[in-house]
Amino acid sequence: MPDRMTTDCDASTAQVSTLAPAGISRRDLLAWGSLLGLAPFEAFADTYPSRPIGLVVGAPPGGSVDFGARVLMRPLAEVLGVPIIVDNKPGATGVIGAKFVAKAPADGYTLLIATPTSVLIGPQTMPGDSYNTLRDIVGINMVAKNPLAIAINPALKIDNLKDLVALSRTRPVTLGQSGSGGSFDLLIKQLAKVTGGNFDSIPYKGMGPAITDAIGGQLDGVASDLGPCLPFHQSGKLKLVAVTSDKRLASLPNVPAATESYPALVAYNWLGLFAPAKTPPEVINKVNAALMKILTRDDVKAQFTQAANIVSSMKGPAEFQAFATSEYKRMGAMLKEQGMI
Repeated sequence: MPDRMTTDCDASTAQVSTLAPAGISRRDLLAWGSLLGLAPFEAFADTYPSRPIGLVVGAPPGGSVDFGARVLMRPLAEVLGVPIIVDNKPGATGVIGAKFVAKAPADGYTLLIATPTSVLIGPQTMPGDSYNTLRDIVGINMVAKNPLAIAINPALKIDNLKDLVALSRTRPVTLGQSGSGGSFDLLIKQLAKVTGGNFDSIPYKGMGPAITDAIGGQLDGVASDLGPCLPFHQSGKLKLVAVTSDKRLASLPNVPAATESYPALVAYNWLGLFAPAKTPPEVINKVNAALMKILTRDDVKAQFTQAANIVSSMKGPAEFQAFATSEYKRMGAMLKEQGMI
């Protein structure tokens, strides 16, 4: 997206260039720019970051996005040398947080950690919304990915997805998820379409509250990232009946893959790091270098792995931005097919 990557510094340098006499050196040009109050970005890049960075999470504490932010917060602060402050701004399937970042100054001090729900799906399912992913934010890199999961209250006495579908044909099965029009809402709609079952998709402001209600019996279960459900599955408070990976996970050999009964039910969620669209490339690259450095650390990888995440192997911003653009279009076609647009 070259047109969006033009920096304020480029504009400033161009402005100085129109004022500078012929033959002036680059050093003199930059010095002249600084006298005019047009600080060259090279100076900014050398000192960035010089104050705390806000990491916006478009969900309440307790879900997978907040988990990812908390894992990254301290090691990223260590590498960049400034505090990283997690800022939860839940609502509208994460779009509220994403819009906040999209409108923030493009200086690298306000970043977004998000899933496809808030950057690929939400902006396309909210008619008239002024936020457009491809125009208003830019990708830094993917952090990690993981399969989705269906987890239920153990009181249902159900062991697999086929039995849950059978139950749904006798009465509606209520599954909580983190907001209408999101990845999990889409999964429940796909589940109903593929199986012919009767599933009610119940929106919440985040996975934490949905999981609480599933444990308490106010819901039959949840459609979620695997990570937030895992500790409750291990403690017996929830029961995983399916994961949406291609096959069973080596770490959960007793949990069936949805594809064993319904081959079309394959889905992965991911976490990505984003910035406002006009953030200078030098800042994007600096944050990406720090991210890639910490994702190789054993302690960071272990935390993601324990939550059933696969740490990203994407090389950098260009690859991630191309992926996000492609996924935005693919998800748009799927949403239209489901009648969600």
